[in-house]
Amino acid sequence: MNLLKLQILVYIEKYKKVTDVAKELDMKQPTVTFHMKSLEEELGIALFESRRGRILLTDAGKALYPYAVKMTGLAAEARKAVQDYADLGKGILHIGADSLMGTIHLPKLVNRFCRQYPGIQIELTVQPSRTVQELHYNHEVDLAFYYSQDVAAAGIKEDLLLEDELVVIFAPGHPFSSLKSLSDQLVAQHFFIQHAEGSFMRDFTRTYAIESGIHLWERMIINSPESVKHTVEDGDFISFFPLSGIASELAAGSLQYLPAPGPAGKSVKAYMAYHADQPYSPLREQFKHFVKQQITEQDMKP
Repeated sequence: MNLLKLQILVYIEKYKKVTDVAKELDMKQPTVTFHMKSLEEELGIALFESRRGRILLTDAGKALYPYAVKMTGLAAEARKAVQDYADLGKGILHIGADSLMGTIHLPKLVNRFCRQYPGIQIELTVQPSRTVQELHYNHEVDLAFYYSQDVAAAGIKEDLLLEDELVVIFAPGHPFSSLKSLSDQLVAQHFFIQHAEGSFMRDFTRTYAIESGIHLWERMIINSPESVKHTVEDGDFISFFPLSGIASELAAGSLQYLPAPGPAGKSVKAYMAYHADQPYSPLREQFKHFVKQQITEQDMKP
């Protein structure tokens, strides 16, 4: 097996069409097909099957897929480690962030880093928390940033960046504006904006509802933290949100908050994650060091 054949298998799973794989790899379609057949001959088993114009992985292909993802990911890491080893004047850093870190903290950090190292290119992927953790586990991003209350997966090291407080946000004209504290029952009586499937906030609020013995009045589900804030600003809805993510809205007077009641009234943690056995990369190490410095500044605290 060579890396190109494994890369083709990974792209087949992603695109389901040989033409799209050929376009992605800038190859001719017969060449892609040749490598697919060659890989099957090497392993002595069918890895691909055609169904209604789509190319799918067989059970054997699916068994090989996670190894192909890891092997091609490690190969890409190895190439990049060599390319940016001696000089931070160029290089590409792939960062994955959940929707909270990707909208609250990462844009400012990435902007400052790029200003300091103008030759560096950063690719920032913002996805739900669980998706980001999966991308990172499969070596598809160099670093991952996310809120979490779970134990890190085997082989993943997490550096604590900050402890944040989860609060209930609402508009200045909302009935909560006249209160000094909230109960679980009060939270359950008002229209609630739920965060997207796979996000840390969704998992947290669902756990909170179960532990509190209430049913949240989920009238809306939104996959963008910024959209959650803007919708709450309109006056009718409430939602949970990290306190560090509403600083500008509090200053402008467009949002208010109260501490989350009951079992939700505690801090949550934001992490920077990386593989414990990753090959050394000056670019990645410099960004990690930069983040740890910046996150302690006053404007980055919750």
